[in-house]
Amino acid sequence: MRVRGWLRLRGLVRSRRFWVTGALFLGTLAGLLWVSGSAGSMAVIQRGLARITGALLNILGHSASVSGITVGTEAFGISVVTACTGIFTLGLYLLAVIAYPCGWICKLFGVVLGAGGVFLLNLVRLISLYYVGIHMPQHFDVVHQLVWQSLMIAFVVLLWLFWAGRWTHASRKA
Repeated sequence: MRVRGWLRLRGLVRSRRFWVTGALFLGTLAGLLWVSGSAGSMAVIQRGLARITGALLNILGHSASVSGITVGTEAFGISVVTACTGIFTLGLYLLAVIAYPCGWICKLFGVVLGAGGVFLLNLVRLISLYYVGIHMPQHFDVVHQLVWQSLMIAFVVLLWLFWAGRWTHASRKA
């Protein structure tokens, strides 16, 4: 039994899929670390999210102004810091998608699905935190640090389960 297990492992290590998946996994991890550690790259993401959040608040009837990474009105203001970009939860999702044994088209669909889903949920998060800050400022820290962090992680896990269960087996059914 040990010999068979060793031979299977040896065959896996020799497979091209093992090395390509490993390289993509490490490349994604390195890219996320670079983006999160690069002040310039992160600032672009933060400013972009702040501008979109400000525009959405203006559409919702608030006179929001954006200055750098800060979105504010006369009533309340929020800053989009690195932890508020969703980059870390997206990174976990992307690593899970890349590591999952399926075809490259399925992985590409999973990456697009995750990036879009995390981006949209993060916008909902930022808008809702603004409203919590206006209407229930005493609960802002709890909602920001506990509720939304948990919801983001749960969303990413559920999105990955949906993707893995629904889309990765589509080619086998046909």
